[in-house]
Amino acid sequence: MESDFIFMSDICTQIINSLDIADIIGEKVKLRKTNRGFMGLCPFHSEKTPSFHVFSDTQTYYCFGCHEAGNIFSFVMKTEGLNFREALELLAARAGIKLQNYEGTSKTKTPNEILEFTAKFFTSNLVGSQGNAARAYMKRRNLNQNDITKFSLGYSLNSWDSLVNFLSRAGIDGKKIFELGLSLQGRHGFYDRFRGRLMFPIKDITGKIIAFGGRLIDGEGAKYINSPESEIYSKRKNLYLLNDARKSIREKKRVILVEGYMDAIRLHKAGFTESVASLGTSLTSEQAELLARFSDVCYICYDSDEAGQNAALKGMYILAENGLDVRVVAIPDGKDPDEFLTSNPPEKFEDVLRDSKPLILRHIEALKPMLSNLSTRRKALNELFDGLSKLPPENIEPYKAELSYVTHIPPSELNVMILNGFGNAKNSDYVQLRHETKSEFENKIDYDILEKGFCAMLYHYPECRLKIKPEEIYKILKNPVAQETALALLIENFENVQALWISTEDTQKFALIAQGEKFCQELGNINVNQKWEKIYNGLKTNLIIQRNKELREKLLNNTITPEELAELSKLMNVNM
Repeated sequence: MESDFIFMSDICTQIINSLDIADIIGEKVKLRKTNRGFMGLCPFHSEKTPSFHVFSDTQTYYCFGCHEAGNIFSFVMKTEGLNFREALELLAARAGIKLQNYEGTSKTKTPNEILEFTAKFFTSNLVGSQGNAARAYMKRRNLNQNDITKFSLGYSLNSWDSLVNFLSRAGIDGKKIFELGLSLQGRHGFYDRFRGRLMFPIKDITGKIIAFGGRLIDGEGAKYINSPESEIYSKRKNLYLLNDARKSIREKKRVILVEGYMDAIRLHKAGFTESVASLGTSLTSEQAELLARFSDVCYICYDSDEAGQNAALKGMYILAENGLDVRVVAIPDGKDPDEFLTSNPPEKFEDVLRDSKPLILRHIEALKPMLSNLSTRRKALNELFDGLSKLPPENIEPYKAELSYVTHIPPSELNVMILNGFGNAKNSDYVQLRHETKSEFENKIDYDILEKGFCAMLYHYPECRLKIKPEEIYKILKNPVAQETALALLIENFENVQALWISTEDTQKFALIAQGEKFCQELGNINVNQKWEKIYNGLKTNLIIQRNKELREKLLNNTITPEELAELSKLMNVNM
């Protein structure tokens, strides 16, 4: 262990001696010269007066404001979101130091070297005479020569063993080729895994090639195939183009997550260089942790078909569990990002991003058809509760009104569920639906929104109960359930009324209040009195309009009485 420490220390010392810390930090911080080195605004905390110092003689930095300190390695780790090994490899590459020189004297190629060698072979195929079909396909997909270089694209020949023979002639053992997922083993030996495909190298966070994805050019077979897991590749722990995207992710303070290689490339070409792809797998906690190192906000932009959206809904909770603010993007007309950007300018895609919805609201929207059908309601609620159980209460609280509205769960009970993490939600009567028949459920009355809001105000604010007398209720409210709800809140003790509704499982009244609560929230950032006046005056105005309509019909039918004619004259002079 001591020799390993000395060995690693020697590498670090050589890197430090080969690079100037001021050059590295100067790429992210505007520095000005001082006696001992440089100073500038600290990248680790907000400040207006520079307190961040870089010392040339010791190759270190220190902030006199937040007390962050370190050397070239700690700076790269903190600002780039890398671990030590990743920072070491990044800085070694910049210094022109090959780490494998320190890892033994064997001349055997490392797995990464074999894959880099393979990528060059694929690229030579693509630009050579045998790559005509692949280049024609690229032209159809609006990819050009610059994209070959930028994304290290290549082509695997439509041959059984061209790659195996190429690597074997270079002295690479057939077993190693197989272990890295580049070949398959048949009855007569090894043969190429990738044949007749446009090739996408997959790189780790430091830029080393660790695997490949291949897109079929023509003929029959799977559209995409990917490298299997190997000693250096785990699809659970990597994301396509993350190495290219991480700088933009930090600068734009967001990441766009898509499904496929072409989606990610198209977004990069359109200027959305903060985009990465999930390598054709369901999102994993390791991938979510990786993204959370670079940004707090993730736009998940999977295909708009049903399968794509279902994958997005499952994946977004994994992202949220790891502290990301998740926005789910729905592309119009069922298109994927590649298709949309092929036929639309980049600013249109920015509009789509702005129309994205937060995690919970998108899930509610997706489940509405199932929630409104008695045969699927239980499954939908359980699915919703499974997702919510993964989130902290503070993430759920802003959407309580919407949840109460679609689940018919009263706000008071929803509060308890949120605090308990929805642990017992699956056993709730609102899932079991023990006392509600199909006809009762499907024929619920869509009460007038002002009446809902009126009842919600009485339920939540005692001061509103003092603003109206019980005898006014039958004049101002027309729906019987709204009348019963309002009268109970005005006449009876509030705690007793709430307990009675819960014990009798009176979901109609709670659903009415929940819907009214949502309406009140939509009135905006105004105080209780202003909301009450809007709702109360709105109800009175509606009554005047309705009465005006009734009297006009009587006038047209010549059935109006002299008293009603005088009433109509007054109503027509009312300023509404």
